[in-house]
Amino acid sequence: MLPFILKSTACLAIFLAFYKLVLENESMHHFKRFYLIGALLAALIIPNIVFVEYVEVAQSTTILNPVTDINDATQPLVETADTEWSEILWGIYALGVVVFAIRFFKNLGQIGYRIRKNPKLKQQTTTRVLIGQPIPPHTFFSYIFLNKRQYEDDNIPEEVLLHEETHAKQKHSLDILLIELAQVLFWFNPLIYFLKSSIKLNHEFLADQAVVNRSQDRAQYQNTLLSYLSHDSFETHQSIGIANAINYSSIKKRFTVMKTNTSKTSFVLRSFLLLPLTALLLFGFSSSIEIPINSNIENDPAPIEILAEDSGSEGIFNMNNTQTINPIEIQIDKNGKLWLQSKEVSITDLSDELAKINGHLTFDERKNIIRSIVQVEANTPKNVISKVDKALAEYGSATINILGPKETSQQSASREEMKEYNGLAKKYNAMDRNNMTIQKKEVMRLKEIYGKMSKKQREDAEPFPDFPPPPPAPGSPKAPKPTKEVIEVNPNNPPVPPAPPAPPKPIEHVKEMAQKGASFTYNGKAISAKEAIEVVQKNQHINIDAREAKGANPVVKISTDPIVIKN
Repeated sequence: MLPFILKSTACLAIFLAFYKLVLENESMHHFKRFYLIGALLAALIIPNIVFVEYVEVAQSTTILNPVTDINDATQPLVETADTEWSEILWGIYALGVVVFAIRFFKNLGQIGYRIRKNPKLKQQTTTRVLIGQPIPPHTFFSYIFLNKRQYEDDNIPEEVLLHEETHAKQKHSLDILLIELAQVLFWFNPLIYFLKSSIKLNHEFLADQAVVNRSQDRAQYQNTLLSYLSHDSFETHQSIGIANAINYSSIKKRFTVMKTNTSKTSFVLRSFLLLPLTALLLFGFSSSIEIPINSNIENDPAPIEILAEDSGSEGIFNMNNTQTINPIEIQIDKNGKLWLQSKEVSITDLSDELAKINGHLTFDERKNIIRSIVQVEANTPKNVISKVDKALAEYGSATINILGPKETSQQSASREEMKEYNGLAKKYNAMDRNNMTIQKKEVMRLKEIYGKMSKKQREDAEPFPDFPPPPPAPGSPKAPKPTKEVIEVNPNNPPVPPAPPAPPKPIEHVKEMAQKGASFTYNGKAISAKEAIEVVQKNQHINIDAREAKGANPVVKISTDPIVIKN
């Protein structure tokens, strides 16, 4: 909201400055009328214009993350203090809107009351309402409000009546209603009041021009206005704010403009100056977003093969069942506008639109296998990101990637991800490889973080667990049993004895000794069994002396230096 307010205020300020410097003192009043209304509308529209540019990117730049349980959803990004201040400011804004709305409807009610309660004289296109109070003449749509006594005594000059009839015929009240409504919504913006004053003054220019063109005696009209407006009977009763009334304070400006006569050439040149001005404002205050598209695929994102849960053992990693699903792709620009799968949607409709994607999956299935990408621009409103996060959580895709529009994949894992990876890797490295219970989400998370690590991080981190191969799929042909080979024994050539079994791997031997309760030393320093396993895992070339590993309290010596065996 704040970026919109700042941009619209800047646009309106530039439009008003152009009006004051280039247009106000010219006699092109009809053009100025539409310019002032157009300036208000343009100041509200230009900040909301978004130019979309589709940028081709390589397929490998897209990051997809497996989604964790909904209970692990990221917390709202809006901080508590920011929320409190936001609520206070919105409360102040709402209070101002209420006050100005009451004032607006009160003025409308007063005009309606005057029309109903006072005598009216119907003319050809206008209705004259005769008021008992000493008020200046003023107009609201086709109703012209006049002092009853002055009208009956024929003390109101014909030029003044023609002036008010011009307001009615040209429907100046439409402009006043529009600017009054804008004042209700943007009461805090001082430029709205300057714009309102300029619109009303230009209405006076238009009415004055009509009277001068009719009478052809500008000096007499000016003297009539001065003598009539100086009447002291108007000091205590004024017209209603939303009506067009003769204003004494602007009389000097009006007399000056009456003397001007803008040529057609000047009119055209000044009008054409609006083209570069509007182009400059569009360039400076509109928004542009870049939506990445894959140059190797069609507009619709390619399906992704995701590992599915085994119905017989929930949470256990199964590599045989797969489902084809589509990822969730969302873009948010800095104005809070939203695109889902390259289709613009409103934040209120996001939940319904999400439900249409992968509708064949249940919530629990979506919760475990749906991936999502959220791309945001800088200065994107945090409350919009929070609402998107909430909608994804309700849909079943709570963990999201938040990327800038030009960002590519992460070059290294964060500190929190490294901590999470080391914890999971230690857990599985401590298990017996032949009897491992593997959680699918944890394995997926391990692979994801490992893929993000830099070379240095992989060297310093826990070794990636050595997972056993997946079991054969149900119904798949079983491996043939090995057949026994019949060897004929020749007495003259005795059979060659079988080769001795291969020695166990160092890590398996250390784990076996740890289960037997052995004590371990590393380079002469006593260490725990867990530390011994970690040392062997991290070092490919390690020396192990297990000669003292017999008896009730076996001791295993581990060393990075060669072990000298003494006879």
